[in-house]
Amino acid sequence: PASCSNPSNMTMASAIRLNVAPVVGARRAAPQKRRNAAPIRAVAAAKKSDGAAASGQYARELEVAADAVRMASTLCQEVQAQLMRQDEQADMKDDRSLVTLADYAAQAIICWRIQQEWSDFTMVGEEDAEALTEGGEGGALTLQKIVKLVNKTLKLHKGLGAPELSSSEVVDLINKGGGAGGKGRHWVLDPVDGTLGFVRGDQYAIALAMMEDGDLKVGVMGCPNMPKMGEVLEYDSSYTYGFSPRLVSKMLAGESLGWYKGCMFTAVKGEGAYMLPCDPAVKADPLPVSVSKEFDPQAAKFCEPVMKANSSQGFTASVADNLGIESKPLRVYSQVKYGSVARADADVFMKFPKAGYKEKIWDHAAGVIIVEEAGGVVTDAGGTPLDWAGGRYLESLDRGIVATSKALHERLMDAVSKSWSSSQL
Repeated sequence: PASCSNPSNMTMASAIRLNVAPVVGARRAAPQKRRNAAPIRAVAAAKKSDGAAASGQYARELEVAADAVRMASTLCQEVQAQLMRQDEQADMKDDRSLVTLADYAAQAIICWRIQQEWSDFTMVGEEDAEALTEGGEGGALTLQKIVKLVNKTLKLHKGLGAPELSSSEVVDLINKGGGAGGKGRHWVLDPVDGTLGFVRGDQYAIALAMMEDGDLKVGVMGCPNMPKMGEVLEYDSSYTYGFSPRLVSKMLAGESLGWYKGCMFTAVKGEGAYMLPCDPAVKADPLPVSVSKEFDPQAAKFCEPVMKANSSQGFTASVADNLGIESKPLRVYSQVKYGSVARADADVFMKFPKAGYKEKIWDHAAGVIIVEEAGGVVTDAGGTPLDWAGGRYLESLDRGIVATSKALHERLMDAVSKSWSSSQL
């Protein structure tokens, strides 16, 4: 199966895309010590390094969440490779959004891992199994593939002690995501955030959070295709993550590159945010991450969704202009954008969806706690903190969502207000 850091998993489509534009310098994470790789089953030995809160109040939750997201990352990389080879294809849900084998399988395997520790857990997750159980012969065939994928991944990560899950068990695990949320303790999951990026061989995230009474406590986000060093490619109207032609040549030649991509972010309330490899076979100490400390308009970047349908790019451009930002936007699929802000690849993340659109909590929860623990602040466009206790949606959201450093937030709010006033003239 594919792993987050294996150069052989670089698809030809990705390699071509990565060679079409020059690399532009980006701020880089601090250098880190590398160790020799170890077999993937050596997960247990790495548990203590999943974050700095190994002895804190939520140490067990962090350990379980990190293990679950790593398993899901392995699974997702295998499915993405199948999509790139056209061995598999995405399906369309009733709401016109895309869904793949990985969405269902990742939700199942993450729920399985949490259930090993807390049998009575509740989850607010994106997927349910109705299309599999009520979808006739096609649904049954898809379910068989999902069960096979889940069991294969469990065996890879858990070895001889891995269970062999049945179809009914996998369906039950997928349907664990149907929680209503609100008060109490809930896990929040988007098993493949940024499915469009996923099916295009681009960025996506496995985003898992845990909250208590509407207060985010733990967040783990796997970003299997995110470059470790924040390299970006320049296009006519934007930047996107990519790799230098020199690095691509090494990938295609099969050279050992260590940890060059595949980033997992972890955060525990009050304990800070960290970045480490998605792939448990790549050994590295967690790197603390923090949002940008100073705002230099000439060097600053802002990030936003790739698709115009998901956010008003004209409005974000106006806000950036009012902030004095001269750079093109960094356009990235999924909650990887929150990781961009958390490790200071970008100074600001902005999303302003169409009027009437309701944001789901799983599209933001993990990313938000990671940015907050990296020293940032996330609010709606009016400056109000997001309300996680309102159920499956972020109710009463004012226009959009912004993430930035605490030092820049007030200035950002002024820029949003100025742009909004101008747009209403």
